[in-house]
Amino acid sequence: MSDIHIRQHKDILWLVLDRHPLNPLTTGMFDKLTATMQKALQRPPRLIVITGMGEQAFCSGVDLPDDTEAHRLALLDAAKNASDALEELRQRGISTVALVKGLAYGAGCELVSMCDTVIAREDALFRLPAVNAKVFPNAVSVYLPAAIGQAMTTRLLQSGETLSAREAFHLGLVHQVLSARRFLPDAEELLVMLASVHTTSEQSTTPS
Repeated sequence: MSDIHIRQHKDILWLVLDRHPLNPLTTGMFDKLTATMQKALQRPPRLIVITGMGEQAFCSGVDLPDDTEAHRLALLDAAKNASDALEELRQRGISTVALVKGLAYGAGCELVSMCDTVIAREDALFRLPAVNAKVFPNAVSVYLPAAIGQAMTTRLLQSGETLSAREAFHLGLVHQVLSARRFLPDAEELLVMLASVHTTSEQSTTPS
């Protein structure tokens, strides 16, 4: 069974992390994310949505077979490739959305910060990686400071503090918080709206 499910529906490309129950990222998952995003550049969807399977977690961090230097370097290299692919999507105007249920810890929180829009269920929790556990090269140095400020980024890296969805919203890490009761229908409505806005934007920039 694949650790990442890929499906396209209504011109929205879904990337669903699936390593039950906490969906930690592996080197192979980073490689698949990179390959899928690079393929999306050839025939761009209106929107790319990244989410986690199940109710407990968006992504709880990373999973190494063992913590040897070789494995860690391979994971960091794979994460850099995924980060580069996300950056290329951004430069091409292909919007990305993180749809967050449950935990977004460590690398999961880094991945969230690199998406253009973050939609969280009201019971979602966010925690930055420890200072020595960063995975994506630009998440902590560029994207998080842009979203929540350098001082707050530094504080959260050092403290290991966990943020609720509402706290993350007030800081600027999350853009929309939805109730657990209506999460799926409300999220779908927002995604259709975001995809429509993206299409309208494309049309307005197309030469006549």
